[in-house]
Amino acid sequence: MCLCLQRFSAVPKASTFSQRYCRHHLGLPGLQRALVRSRKAPGNQDGSSSSIDSHTMSGAGKCAVITGTARPSGIGRACARAFVRAGYSVLGVDKMRMQDSETDAALAEGRYFHTVIDVAAAVEVSFVPNSCKQHFGSPTIHCLINNAGVADPHMPQAAEAAVSHWRSVIDTNLSGAFLMSQACIPHMPAGDAAIIHISSTRAPYAAAKAGMLGLTHAQAASLAHKVRVNAVLPGWIDTSGDPASITTADHAWHLTGRVGRPDDVAELCLFLADSCKAGFITGQEFVVDGGVSTKMVYPPDEAEPQAAPLQPQRQPQDAPQQQQQPPPAEAAAPKRPTEGDQGPPVIWPDE
Repeated sequence: MCLCLQRFSAVPKASTFSQRYCRHHLGLPGLQRALVRSRKAPGNQDGSSSSIDSHTMSGAGKCAVITGTARPSGIGRACARAFVRAGYSVLGVDKMRMQDSETDAALAEGRYFHTVIDVAAAVEVSFVPNSCKQHFGSPTIHCLINNAGVADPHMPQAAEAAVSHWRSVIDTNLSGAFLMSQACIPHMPAGDAAIIHISSTRAPYAAAKAGMLGLTHAQAASLAHKVRVNAVLPGWIDTSGDPASITTADHAWHLTGRVGRPDDVAELCLFLADSCKAGFITGQEFVVDGGVSTKMVYPPDEAEPQAAPLQPQRQPQDAPQQQQQPPPAEAAAPKRPTEGDQGPPVIWPDE
């Protein structure tokens, strides 16, 4: 073993390590950096990476709160699975119990707990930090994902029912995100915390989700130097739980060649939550729609009747022929200016 390695008590004893990281290969500063990486990064003693990379363990010892996790095929549940895999302890929040027919194996490691809370109720939301302390031993929250939302786009026709529906959607989709933020922010460590609002690229639903973009910008400014705040805007994400229901045409409509999956959103959220990788990103909006928004149009619904093309109307052969009117005389072309003309210059279209 190189003599320089004797200065560091935590150096692995393998000879391959000394050959790769000795001062004669890297110099003393390079050796010190390599030793720091060897202590922090998971892997084998010889420096090779293991099957669990640094991205997978980015949340070790951290806590995430994710709303809207009851549905097994939804975006919230996909985020919960991804964060648990990354080492986070996750508190799932939903006004419904978990809607699984059987235990979700990805959440069976003891680092996920589900609590029934209505995010539109301020009193209930105030218990979130206490739930984290009860299940994980600390009220500290490193990441909040506001995903819960009412996704019913049909506005009732009756005026009173329409107002009630509007308030229900706004209270859950927009006010719920605000209330969850207010409850969690006091327990978020400065410089190592993130809030992620799940908005949408798609009429009370769209209005509430659009309001979340304004909330994102305002919070990013008011929480500067403490908490990073970003928004994720999913497009067509298949949360049906039945991939066979998506047609080939549906997939082909996207520039990526397929409809989105909940994991597509979850992976972006996992990246934005990592202060080491996304520490310089705040106040931004990230569209996850397979490029469809660049087309500015969605395919027509097959159920909608298609308008028949206009056909020229033919007159019967025995009908009197209408005398054609001569075409109107073309207007005289304007006179082009000459050098002797007085007045400002004129720019002509064909010049």
